[in-house]
Amino acid sequence: MEANSNKDNSSNKTERRKHKKPYYKKRYNPKPSKKKFWNADKIVSLSAMAIALFTLVVLLYQSHILDKQYELTVKQQKAAVLPYLQFIDESGDDVFSINIKNKGLGPAFIKGLYIKEKDSTFLHFNLKMFYDNKNTDTVYSWNSASIIEGIVLSPGETMELFSARGGSSGLGPIKEFFYNYFSMNNNMFFIEYESVFGDAWISTTFLQNMTKEEYGDFEVYYDLVE
Repeated sequence: MEANSNKDNSSNKTERRKHKKPYYKKRYNPKPSKKKFWNADKIVSLSAMAIALFTLVVLLYQSHILDKQYELTVKQQKAAVLPYLQFIDESGDDVFSINIKNKGLGPAFIKGLYIKEKDSTFLHFNLKMFYDNKNTDTVYSWNSASIIEGIVLSPGETMELFSARGGSSGLGPIKEFFYNYFSMNNNMFFIEYESVFGDAWISTTFLQNMTKEEYGDFEVYYDLVE
């Protein structure tokens, strides 16, 4: 009897064990930590870039200042030796003359004497020859300088381009002829000259003094006869 009861008890225990739920150990899965945007490497890299950018800005600013200083220095040097030619006509009872004077601070390197008539520009070398080509009468007492490229006019120096002497009756036609090139019409004389720096200038009988760039390009005809 006892044996049978033991068997029953053992069978009951096994049956109970069969229905028991299995035990699973819960595993710990930690969540991955978020990476920080600011770390030591990024801070060092961005700092280096900021320093490099700041250095570049400083260098560009210094270069700009040096360029301005250079331009100012060049302007001062050019102004210190700037020539300024001006036509001067003198008229009296027994004399008439046409002169050019350098009223500037530096020497004027003359390139040529030009005569503008309406829309045509001619290169000429001697105003007496120019007058003779235009008139039949003869100037009985005259002086005329030949203007060729390479003549240098020092500061304060005056050069006589043309002069005539005599009575008023003889000078009348001469004055009338040349005054036509000193009045505000289509005819005039002008001289092209340069400074020691090679800057080209134009001086006219209308008392205009301008750069050649301001005057503009002009086509030149040579050996004016008529």
